[in-house]
Amino acid sequence: MDALDRTVTVRSARSSDAGDIARLTGQLGYDVETSSLDARLASLLARPDQLFVIAAADGHVVGWLHAAIFEDIETDPYVVIAGLVVDSAHRRLGIGRQLLAEAERWAKEQQCSVVRLWSSAGRTAAHQFYERVGYKNIKTQYSFVKSVNGDERDFSAFVPHLAGAAGGDED
Repeated sequence: MDALDRTVTVRSARSSDAGDIARLTGQLGYDVETSSLDARLASLLARPDQLFVIAAADGHVVGWLHAAIFEDIETDPYVVIAGLVVDSAHRRLGIGRQLLAEAERWAKEQQCSVVRLWSSAGRTAAHQFYERVGYKNIKTQYSFVKSVNGDERDFSAFVPHLAGAAGGDED
């Protein structure tokens, strides 16, 4: 289906989108239950420093983007793309571009002049997409995690299962 065959709208996410968001999050390689996502989504939607939007085509959720304002000591506040996914059946139609454009518009509205994102090393198609839309790869880094409860947790929820999901966040 080509981009002219459908109208894509970007709107604020709603709690009722939780099931679709969970389904698409699975395409990113993260398994999340709708019931646990529901509470987190409600919390994010209530915060003014968070943006969560979905893309809909023909009445179906086909993508989502989560962005947040981040402040650290060495830079002015900036927006971080915390997550972005376009349904595998709807990629390369400009939906990812639309979602990023909404985040960039919101960043300007929040007086943030920079948008940053991180992408797992295996998502090479996504990296090419980000570069095509003007993002610059500025560094390679490691990701560390530690439980502050002293328990030996399984941190696999923080690591995407990339088999089949490598392009999950490309347009």
